[in-house]
Amino acid sequence: MKKRSALLYTLLFLINLTTITAKTIKVTHPHDRHPYSSVNENGESVGILIDWWKLWAQKSNVAIQFIPADINNCIKKTLNGEADVIAGLFYNEERSQVLSFSDNIMRVNATLFLKKGHSPKSLPDINFPVVIIKNDPNSQQIAEKYPELKTSTIDTFNTLKEKVADKELDGFIYDLPNPRGIYKSHSGPDGYYQYHVLISDKLRPAVKKGNQQLLDLILAGSSQITDDELANIAGNWNIFKKDQTVLKLTILFIILLLVTSGVFYFILRRQRNKAKTGTPFESGTDWQIIIDKGENDYIEFKSSLRWDYREEKPNKALEQVIVKTISAFLNTNGGMLFIGVDDDGNTLGLEKDYQTLKKNNRDGFMLTITNLINQYLGKTTHRFLTINIISINDKDVCIVSVEKCNTPVFLGKNGKEEFYIRASASSQPLSMKETYEYISSNWDEK
Repeated sequence: MKKRSALLYTLLFLINLTTITAKTIKVTHPHDRHPYSSVNENGESVGILIDWWKLWAQKSNVAIQFIPADINNCIKKTLNGEADVIAGLFYNEERSQVLSFSDNIMRVNATLFLKKGHSPKSLPDINFPVVIIKNDPNSQQIAEKYPELKTSTIDTFNTLKEKVADKELDGFIYDLPNPRGIYKSHSGPDGYYQYHVLISDKLRPAVKKGNQQLLDLILAGSSQITDDELANIAGNWNIFKKDQTVLKLTILFIILLLVTSGVFYFILRRQRNKAKTGTPFESGTDWQIIIDKGENDYIEFKSSLRWDYREEKPNKALEQVIVKTISAFLNTNGGMLFIGVDDDGNTLGLEKDYQTLKKNNRDGFMLTITNLINQYLGKTTHRFLTINIISINDKDVCIVSVEKCNTPVFLGKNGKEEFYIRASASSQPLSMKETYEYISSNWDEK
C-alpha cells in the first residue's frame, strides 16, 4: 500500500512539473542595472542576474526567455501574465502583498562614492547633492533612512558612467554586489572612493502571489547552484578583485582556520555522548570568530525566536522558521543555529524574546524552544541537539548545535509533513519525489 501511495505522489509531482516546464518561462529584468541586468548594443540581455538564470535553466532543464523593462514595468508584466518571474528584486512589504519571493541570489550594498578631495566627517556634513539613478530600487529606503542626505537623480546608468568618467559629479550612489571569500570590491572609479555603505539588501527572484509551483521550481534549481559557480559568475564581470592582504596574512589565516574548524568539529561531535540539552560549552570558545565568518551551509543566524523586529511585536510564525532550520541541519550534515544574531552578524540578544514569555528569562526560553522541537520535530531528535544560552557582546544568544540525525526528520506543519535540507546556505524544501530520492541516497535501508 505504501509503495503504491509513493508511486502516486511521484506521478502527481511529474505531472505538475510537466505543467510548469511545458512552456518557456519568461524572465523579466531591469534593462539598465549594470552589472546585474541590462541590454547590450546587440539587444541581448546581459549581466550577473542573466548569467545566474542561464545557469539555473541549465540545472533545471527549462527553457527561458528574457524580457527587459524598467523596474515598474517588470512588476506590471509579472502581475498581468506577460512575464512569469522577475529576475531579481528587493523585498518590501508593499511588494509582498502581490508578489512571492524566493531565496536570495546575492546581497547588494547601496554604496555612496565621493570625489577624492571631499572628506566629510559624517553624512550630515555633506553639503552638496549626491546623484542616484532615477527609479533606483533603494531610493525610497535611502531617503527614509538618511533624510539629511541631499540627492539628485540622473536618467540612466550610461549617463552616470559618462559623468563619472569626466569627474563631473561630487558624489553618487550605486549598488555593488557584496564580495565573498578572498575578494573585495574595487575601491571605486578613477577619482572617487567608497565613503559609506548606506543600505545592504538582497536580490531575490519574485513571482506573482500564489504561483507556488513556479516558486518551488525556482528553489529546486537554485539549490543545485554551488558557491563556486556563483563566484565564477561574479568573476566574469570583473566586479571584485583579490584582496592582496590575504597573501600577507596567509600563515595567520591558516592557523585561525584550523583552530576555528577544530573547535567547530569538536563541538558538533561531542554531542554523540550527550542525551540532554543545556550542557555548557567548553569555556574559552571565541564565538565571535565563528560569527564573523558569516552564514554558510553549516552556520545560520536568526534575529529572534518569536519577536518580529519588522513589525515590533511577537510573531509566532517565526517559531516555525527556527524549527525548519533545525530540521534542515538534522537532515544534512549538521550545523549551528545562532538565535539573537541578525543576517549581518550583529548581536541583537534575546531580551525581546524574553519579554514575550511567561517566564521571561533563560529558563523560560529554553523551555519554549524545547517544547517547539517536541511539537514539530519529535522528542527523539533531542539526542542530536545541544542547546545553550551564552553571553556574546554582553547579550544573551542561544546556540543550537545540531548533529546529522540517523533517520530522516519531517517537520509537522498544519496537519502535514514537510522535508527540508541545507543547501546554498539556506533551508530548502524538497518535493515528494526529491525527498524520496534524497532519503534513499542518504540513509541505508534497514
